[in-house]
Amino acid sequence: YVRALEHQPHGIPNLEKQLGKSPALFAQAIGLVYCRKDGGEDPPEWKVDDADRSSAIATVAYRLLANFRRIPSSDDNGKIDEQALRDWVKQSQSLCAQYGRAEIGDQKIGEALSARIIGKDGVWPCEEVRKVLEECGTAELATGFQVGVYNSRGAHARANGGDQERDLAATYENWARQLTYEYPYVASVVECIAERYDREAEMWDSEDAVQIGRAS
Repeated sequence: YVRALEHQPHGIPNLEKQLGKSPALFAQAIGLVYCRKDGGEDPPEWKVDDADRSSAIATVAYRLLANFRRIPSSDDNGKIDEQALRDWVKQSQSLCAQYGRAEIGDQKIGEALSARIIGKDGVWPCEEVRKVLEECGTAELATGFQVGVYNSRGAHARANGGDQERDLAATYENWARQLTYEYPYVASVVECIAERYDREAEMWDSEDAVQIGRAS
């Protein structure tokens, strides 16, 4: 039912909650979509002999991961258990590495942690997430985290030039500065997001300039 529910306002909260509680389920979903990098053997229960059914299951697992937008170990009110989150990340990393999918596992973990939850100090990401990121972060996790931020923006109306992107860049740059001393890894990840929006702002400025030139 994932493909039907994902387009409803309610989404798939129960499935997201289960993924965020079970590193084993998360690793299995990764395994159903992405191939091993080490040539090893997957658990028998992951294997489906029928090609059509295997493809259908892989598609559902892919959509499940794509809709996993809830911070693992968070409750229905959005409160995050920091130790439970740390355990979930470490166990998920361990299982994905065990099954030859460390890189893609970290990327998907990064996407899951990228939800826009502001900390009590007004800085993003929130304290629980930034502490776990600082401890468990990798280059691949950073990539997934950034992808999650860009994807969450979704479709948006365009203003003149790159003003929207410039405002976003300034917001992320401000957060990066506040994170630098205590969370250097997280600060570098947030800084990369700011730099990307700066580049996009310049691109849209150039695009508008071209359009104005053609009109005149």
